[in-house]
This record gives sequence, C-alpha cells and structure tokens, in this order.
Amino acid sequence: MKDKTSFFIKGFTQLASLTFLSRISGFIRDIFIATFLGAGILSDVFLIAFKLPNLFRRITAEGALTSALLPIYTKLIEKKNKAFAINFYKAFILRFFIYLCIFTIVVQIFMPFIIHVLAPGFSDNKLVMSHIISLTRITIIFMPLISIVAILGVVTNVAGRFWPFAFTPIILNLSLIISCFFIDDSLIIKSMPLSIGTVLAGFLQLIFMSIIIKKYKILNTNKAKTEDVFLKDKDEIQSYIKKTWYKFLPAALGGGILQINLFVDTILASLLGFGSISYLYFADRVAQLPLGIIGIALSTSLLTSLSKSIAKNDIKQFSNELIISLKIGLFFSIPSLFVLVNFSDLIINVLFQRGQFGIEESNETALALKAYAFGIPAFIILKSCQPAFLSEGNTKTPMYIGIVLLILNIIFSLIMMRYFYHAGIALATSISSWVGCIIYIVLLIKSEKLSKPKISFDHYAFNIFSIFVYSLKISFVSVFMVFIMKFFVYFSKSYQINEFCTLLIITSLGFSMYILTSSLLSYIPQELLKKHVKI
Repeated sequence: MKDKTSFFIKGFTQLASLTFLSRISGFIRDIFIATFLGAGILSDVFLIAFKLPNLFRRITAEGALTSALLPIYTKLIEKKNKAFAINFYKAFILRFFIYLCIFTIVVQIFMPFIIHVLAPGFSDNKLVMSHIISLTRITIIFMPLISIVAILGVVTNVAGRFWPFAFTPIILNLSLIISCFFIDDSLIIKSMPLSIGTVLAGFLQLIFMSIIIKKYKILNTNKAKTEDVFLKDKDEIQSYIKKTWYKFLPAALGGGILQINLFVDTILASLLGFGSISYLYFADRVAQLPLGIIGIALSTSLLTSLSKSIAKNDIKQFSNELIISLKIGLFFSIPSLFVLVNFSDLIINVLFQRGQFGIEESNETALALKAYAFGIPAFIILKSCQPAFLSEGNTKTPMYIGIVLLILNIIFSLIMMRYFYHAGIALATSISSWVGCIIYIVLLIKSEKLSKPKISFDHYAFNIFSIFVYSLKISFVSVFMVFIMKFFVYFSKSYQINEFCTLLIITSLGFSMYILTSSLLSYIPQELLKKHVKI
C-alpha cells in the first residue's frame, strides 16, 4: 500500500537537499560581498538596491504567487483535466507577464520616491541616494524575470519534479560570486557589477526552467484536444484567472509577512546610520540557512501535498501531514536556535571577518544574529501553518494575520531599537513571529485542521499537545549538544586551534551528537526514515 505522505516527504527531501546547496553557495556569495565591500556604506548601497527585487523574489518564488496559483492549478487537474489546467496556466502566465512589464515601467518612473521610502535615513546624502537609485533601476529588471521563473516552478512542483526550481537560486549565487571579481575602485559605483550580475542571473534562471519544462514535457498535451478545450471553456478559464488574481494580494500580505517584516527592518535600520542595514543583512543570511533549507522546503512541498488532500477531501491526511511538517520543522529549528545563540560570534568571525569586514562589523552582526536566532523555530512554524489555509484557497486569513504581525513588528522595533539599536529590530521580528505562531495554532485547532490537544507524553501522537512535548524533548537534546560543543571550544582555545577548524569540528561534532542522541531516544521523525514510493 502506497504511503500517502510519500509525495510530501519526497518533495521535502528533494527541496531540502537542493536548498542546502543553494544556501552554501549563498554563504560563499555573501563572503565574497563582505570581503569586497565590507559592512558599511558600500555594501549598504547594493543591499538596498537588491532588497526591492529580492522582496518580490521571496514573495513570488517562496510565497504569494505560488500560494494563489498552485491550489487552483492542482484542483483543475484533479477535478477537470490536464488540457483544461494547462490552458488556464498558459493564459495566466501570458497575462501576468504583461502586468509585470507595466509594473516595472511604473516602478522605474517613481524610483526616486520609492528609494526615499525604502531608505529614509539616507535622504540627506544626495550622492548615496543617486547611487542607490541607479543600481535599483538595474536590479528591478530581475523582478519580472524571477516572477515568471516562480510560475514555471509551480508546474514542475505539481509534476513531482521539485529539484529544478530549487536549483535556480544557485544560478543567482554563482552569478553574483563571479560579479564580485569585476568590482574595482575605479568604478563610480563600486557595486555596479553585482547589480548587472543579478539581472543576468534572472535571464539564466528563466532559460534553465524553460529547458527543464520542455525536456520533461510537463506542459505537453494533445494539441487538437487542447485547442478544443480552450475554445469551449474560454470563459471558464478567464473566471479562474480572475479568481487567482483575487487571491494573490491577500496571499502576498499573508504568505510573505516574514519578507515584508525584513523589508520594514531595512527601512528602520537606515535611520540608525551606515552599517546597520549590512549588519542585519549578513545576520539574516546566516539565520536563513535553517529557514531556507527546512522552512521553505516544508512550505513548498506541504502546499502541493495539502492541495492534493483538499482536492480529494481527505481531512485526516491533511491534519496528519501538517503535524508531520511541524515535527520535522522543530527537529531542525530548535537545535539551530541553540547553536546560533551560543556560537554567533564564532560563526560570524569565520564566515565574514576578512578584507573590508573587520572586528567591529563582526561583533555588531553577531548581536543581530542572536536576535534573529530566537525566532527561527517561529519562522519555520509559520511556513508550515500558512499552507494549511492557502491550500484550500483561503488567502484572507493569512492576510489578516500578516497585517497584525506587521503592525506588531513596527511597534516592537520602534521600542527596542531605542535600547538595542539594530539588534532590537531583529529581536522585534522574532517576537512578532512567535505571536503569529500562537494565532495560527489557535485558528487551526478551532477550524479542526489540527487535532485538538490530548494530554499524552507520546510524541508520536497526531495532535498539538504531542508537538509541545516533542519540542521539550528536542530542546533537552539540543542543550546536551551545545554542552559538548562548548567543551570542545574550551579545549580548542587551550591548544590554540584556529577558529575555522574549531567551527568545522564543533559543527560536525554537534550534528553527529544530535543525530545520534535523537536516534537512540527515537526522537527523529519516523517519516524521514522511511523509503518513499516513487510518485
């Protein structure tokens, strides 16, 4: 008998593996950027210019666009037929491309105003503002390209081929790494090569996804049948397109709330002076490792799988997969929290402290990393909870929650940045994310998408109390892991082992001890250990 969770777990493992490679290449990219530009005005200029298209990348590629389109496309395949679904998909992507071109032109026209909103703290420095505006006019071209790539990723994910879309960020990272070698002091805007490399990466990603779809014949159907379906059901297809757009904006506010909060962080950080934006960026990049590998992999594969369960009206399977997702997320995120809080200085020193990135930059970035680390489990829980609503086409509930969290984040940031500066902004994002988790869990239980709490200390049970018990058990194992890691750090200082070797050894040692202890105590989610049926 085929395991019903095999599609979800297969998607998660594929995405997590590719995302891991993506994040490693991303680290190498950021090391190059930190080495060539440091963490000050030069890096701030590019990071602000990169922030706007990157926001759209994360919302479309990792959130709103796929959240609105994927459930409808999946439902049409299940309830209608493949020819109808493909016609709907092609009509949508054509219209979306036209809208993107218009939107990009409008953004180019109003770019000076947008940048003043994005970086109000730099408004008095006309030279810096002009550089940011010039770079953003280039990087914004990446936005329509990556949005189309995200739409192409929908059909590959539904087809069970999760790896191509997960590979596309690696193309961006490689492009930016190569671009760093073209950075030169003779350039008027030193980070100009990075902006050009961003756009080139968008074109390469689009070409790559197009080749994959053609190679695996993902959009192939009987041509005569497809044309007949389109002529016959043209009005119905248009109605589904309108329905998708109707769900997109709420999904953008709900599913992309973390990215919007990080966007707000950039705006507020600009008020603290040069360097703060870079500190938050590099800290966020490290925190994004577990979030990217686990959170996004879970969210993407879970949305696809839950959409199938909803289409088949299998509520029990829906709830079980959601519980499994939460356990997998906690299994990886809780130890990440403990490691990043306890070893943030060592991690930042090894990754970034070289070239233009000095001791002061390392210390300030480490503070921001500790603050972001407290929110890592919350970030991943949010990524698991949102698909529970989005998979059934409910984008309004995540939107309302997103608005509440956005307001809380701004309030907390304004209060905490007065005392903790840029680290206060990062801490506010973490706290607001934990509030979001509580709201989501309560609503999921009330709507019976999650089984009601039943007091039991068996973490294998499929209810929310078992999740709480499981998190406590994993925390215990994580504390033991950190104790072993700290002991070796003390040992390495006594024998003057360099920081790079120390980090490499404690990472390997900590991971091995965590997996070994979890295995002996049977804390590893069993679904990760099963052999999955080929879909």
